[in-house]
Amino acid sequence: MVKVANKYAKALFDVSLDTNNLEVINEQFEIINQAVSDNIKNLEMVDSNPTQTAQDRRNLIDNVFVDVNPYIKNMLYVLADNRHIALVSDVFNAFQGFYNKYYNQDYATIESTYELSQEELDKIINLITQQTKLSKVIVDTKINPDLIGGFRVKVGTTVLDGSVRNDLVQLQRKFKRAN
Repeated sequence: MVKVANKYAKALFDVSLDTNNLEVINEQFEIINQAVSDNIKNLEMVDSNPTQTAQDRRNLIDNVFVDVNPYIKNMLYVLADNRHIALVSDVFNAFQGFYNKYYNQDYATIESTYELSQEELDKIINLITQQTKLSKVIVDTKINPDLIGGFRVKVGTTVLDGSVRNDLVQLQRKFKRAN
C-alpha cells in the first residue's frame, strides 16, 4: 500500500507546486492527518463496507471536510472512489517526504539520558546538518535512560550514535573478535 500512497502523495505534491499552493496544502493536510489519525479503523470499515457506494463515501468526505482546499478534497474523492480513504495518513506521510525533500529538510529524533540545554541541542543540530547536508532539521527530543550517557540521533534511516551504551557494545564486540 506504500506504493499506492506514494502515487496519491506525488500527484497532490505536484499539483500543489504547479498552483503555488504548497504551504497551504501542507498545512491543511497536516491538520487533516491529525484529525483522522485516531479514526483509521473506522475509515477501513468504510472502505471495506460493500453496501457503501462511491457516492456514499464522497458524501462522507463532503460532510467531514467542509472547508478544505479543493486539491486536497479532490484527492480525498479519489481515495474514496478507490476504497482507499484509510490510506490518508500514509498519503500524508509520503507527501511530507516530498515536502521535506523539496526544502532539503527532515525530522530528527534526539535521544539523551537527560533534558538537553538549548546550547547542547544547537551543537547536535549543527552536527546533524553537517553530517546529513540538510538545510533544516525539525527536532523532537526524547529521554532514554537506557543510553547510560551521551546521545543518539535518528534522521530518516540514518542513526548517529554517540551514546555510552553504543561505546560499550562496540568495545564488547572488539573483545569478542580478539578471543
